[in-house]
Amino acid sequence: MRYLLIGIFGLLFYGVSNAQDSTLSYHARIETALSTAQTPFWLHANQFGTIPVQGSFVAGQVGLSKLSARPGNKQKFFTYSAGIELAAYAGPQSAVFLTDAYVAGWIGPVEVSAGQRKEIVGLVDTTLTSGSFAISGNSRPYPRVQLSIPRFLSLGFTGNFVAFKGSYSDGLLGSSAVKSANTDDVPYTFLHHKSLYVRLGKPAHNVHIYGGFNHQAMWGGDELIYSGGLTDKMAYEYVVLGKSWANSRVGNHFGTIDLGAEWRARDWTFFAYRQNIYEDGSLAKLTNVTDGLNGLRINHYALYYPERLQIRTFLLEFINTKSQGGNIFDITSKNFGRDNYYNHYVYKQGWSYRGRSLGSPAVPSQDLLRPDLPRNDSLFTTDNRILMVNAGITGRFQEFRFLARASISRHFGTYDYIIEPPRTQFSMLMQAEKSIPFANTSIVSLKLATDLGGLYPNSFALMLGWRKEGIL
Repeated sequence: MRYLLIGIFGLLFYGVSNAQDSTLSYHARIETALSTAQTPFWLHANQFGTIPVQGSFVAGQVGLSKLSARPGNKQKFFTYSAGIELAAYAGPQSAVFLTDAYVAGWIGPVEVSAGQRKEIVGLVDTTLTSGSFAISGNSRPYPRVQLSIPRFLSLGFTGNFVAFKGSYSDGLLGSSAVKSANTDDVPYTFLHHKSLYVRLGKPAHNVHIYGGFNHQAMWGGDELIYSGGLTDKMAYEYVVLGKSWANSRVGNHFGTIDLGAEWRARDWTFFAYRQNIYEDGSLAKLTNVTDGLNGLRINHYALYYPERLQIRTFLLEFINTKSQGGNIFDITSKNFGRDNYYNHYVYKQGWSYRGRSLGSPAVPSQDLLRPDLPRNDSLFTTDNRILMVNAGITGRFQEFRFLARASISRHFGTYDYIIEPPRTQFSMLMQAEKSIPFANTSIVSLKLATDLGGLYPNSFALMLGWRKEGIL
């Protein structure tokens, strides 16, 4: 990490001395919140771990990023970028950490990157969504090395009708506590990732169809976990290919198969998407086909008239994780139910990183639940069977930009830890922001958030913020 940081700062300072051929941008943010003992859900969810989950706090981020030229620039076959962002918060919980610390190089459409940076995986809205099931931006980014084509690349031999993008990466999650093993913890675990997405429709077409998949696996330490366990070199092949060893897959696998469609009119864009969860074979047998994330986003691009109230984005999502392939798991009959999303029978942290879900925060950490609900310290969550409706809007009125979102959900626990009767939860966030002349134009914001229901402790928070961004 030390050498990576040296490389990042080297590229950033090189960018300053060559500013005529590059872009060096900065951003800074500070926020302070008055809150009940637990921070409301939509205040901390999908914020890359930068907002604490307990009490009143002060939080801030400051960062620099460097782009030598826009990737895909025909006059520059090779370009590079680098970025670093420091985040901190203080209150009942305190932390200082890097969210972004990366360097990346582009060779034509191909990017090679090293380090950690904010990223969301899957076909999904990125502003108002409840969270992508695979990688949502709910936890801190983790360090990794990645080879990718991050933007859709049209295939000329199809008349540019077919385009694709994809990624392949391996990252480091650090030590992990384990169970049902020869040891209580392993000193290292890794996260393998790959994805491939296809777009049908020429870039200028008004209708596009999307489809693809992502596959992730948390793994590592098999030699310590099992007697006669695989070496890391041997285990990696099993992880990448999803092969079974000793009647089980190596590591904690999770992924989604995604479908989407987009229609662009003159002033409107409609985007519908579906994420189907797969974990241990249930989707192949269609036993958990009802589980998934369904979304519809509508964007409005009409001219802005300050005297009018204008809605710019509307989002509606429905999340269902109740089935999980049914209540039966039997290897002999190949009935792979009880998927138990985000939990794992070896790695206690389940599908999480540094205490936060890697995937959708709609499936919550048990640390956030009311104390009267079931708990098991060897699991990440005791509530992964849920139904949720999530809705949100963004817009403008006069000099103000606003965002409002709310979700209502029913929570049934897990097949092993049933919540009876099921709990209903309502969570809401409202935000308004306005540009001010201070510091050569910056933005101030006000957020109000609340949780009401039977899953989380009832909570309320008011947060004031200031942010500034620009180019050096």
